[in-house]
Amino acid sequence: MAAETILVVDNNPMGLKLTRILLVNEGYKVVTAGAAEEAVELLRSLSPDLVLSDLDSPGMDGLELTRRLKQDEKTRALLVMAAAKPGEEQKAIDAGCDAYVAKPFDARALAPRIRTLLDGRASAGGARSATTELQGLRTRFLAEGRERSRDLLLQLDGRFEEKEAAQAIHQWVGTGGLLGYTAISRLSREAEAILAEQPFDSAQLRELLTNLALAFSSPREAREAPLPESIVRALSGKRIAGVEFPVNEQQRLYAALERVGAQVTFLSAMQPPDSAEALANDLIVIHVNAETSASAWLDPAAPVDGRLPMVLAGKRDSLLALPLATQSLAREFLMDSWQAEEALVRLSLALAYHPLQIQPKAILAASVRTRVVIADDDPAVLALVRTALENFGMDCRQASDGASALEAIRQTRPHAAVLDVNMPGMDGYEVLAAVRREEIPMRILLLTARQQESDVIRGFTLGADDYVVKPFSPMELVARLKRLLAR
Repeated sequence: MAAETILVVDNNPMGLKLTRILLVNEGYKVVTAGAAEEAVELLRSLSPDLVLSDLDSPGMDGLELTRRLKQDEKTRALLVMAAAKPGEEQKAIDAGCDAYVAKPFDARALAPRIRTLLDGRASAGGARSATTELQGLRTRFLAEGRERSRDLLLQLDGRFEEKEAAQAIHQWVGTGGLLGYTAISRLSREAEAILAEQPFDSAQLRELLTNLALAFSSPREAREAPLPESIVRALSGKRIAGVEFPVNEQQRLYAALERVGAQVTFLSAMQPPDSAEALANDLIVIHVNAETSASAWLDPAAPVDGRLPMVLAGKRDSLLALPLATQSLAREFLMDSWQAEEALVRLSLALAYHPLQIQPKAILAASVRTRVVIADDDPAVLALVRTALENFGMDCRQASDGASALEAIRQTRPHAAVLDVNMPGMDGYEVLAAVRREEIPMRILLLTARQQESDVIRGFTLGADDYVVKPFSPMELVARLKRLLAR
């Protein structure tokens, strides 16, 4: 059992007490301080192995405390871990912190991260440089992650220990970020979100665990793929507020927006939509749940209506069950266990959507029936889509391959097309590219699979207007298509 001493600095008495209990239960000796000034006094006679400091405190904050410790020769060697809110991590590192843990932190993750940091210290017989120490931590993290991710893949074919898997993946989220492996951290967040849904999708989890095993084996190749410039340009520097987001989705949204240089804050449904905190943002993302459903945030008459672009997030069934007047508030929807690329696409569209220039003859009038071309090589999908659209008064023409779809589009000049990405011969991308190249004025919606989120990025780069992930609800497809045609 560990016997190291940890000095915990936090001006929140409840947080201080809970952290102390947690660490004592792990076998650490714990000394507490309610303010940074008190911690400085304690350090005159105390030599802890690690200082865990909250960055936010009145008077001297955690950043200033860290700078003082690192500038003083007597305390320079102390390990300092910061408890930082999303967006403050770089400040902590710049101040000299050896590591940080995101607030609010998961009690299960704190102790293992402290243990990893302490285990990486120089042994009593000789000191190691900070660079060597960090490299040792990275080597150990990659080796253990490589082995554990492969074990989890094997378990999927037999007895899968879901609780143990969730704990390991949760640790990869934080440790991967601490050690600079952003791709591993991102993939772990996505895997954690899938496990949180019951029953979880084993195919999605297998895909992510396979990608994680590759990322642990080839960390250089695990870097984030570049995003289209249009998405980065739309989101960079923007302020985005998430309303009543669950903690796990807060972390995912923060990680996604960090890639494009956007700032994210999280608000409670109890805060009024016309508050200064809300109106200081460029975009509002509201999570549809019990807290927000009856709140002013989803009231069409609320002050936020018309002032800020809005995106609604949540379960597909919850979003489609909203009254049409409420649905009409949103520029976009972010459904189910969305991935990072999905969020960036949806939010960028909400902020910077440029309507397609359609000829006056093609603009829908009340007396004109909507014409849609549907292309998919699966007869069951074709029948499902056609039935759903015809039930809403749309005229449909079917195609089972890309070449037939393009010919139907050229002949009928439809208002929209629903194209499957994966079709034999000429695929959905090629049809999309040909339509845009020939400047045929119409909306195009892609059908894609969640395991292939890169399809989404590629499709929007080629000029797609929207997409739906398989398996999908016919109501979702109709709702997205109707919104496209109304723009």
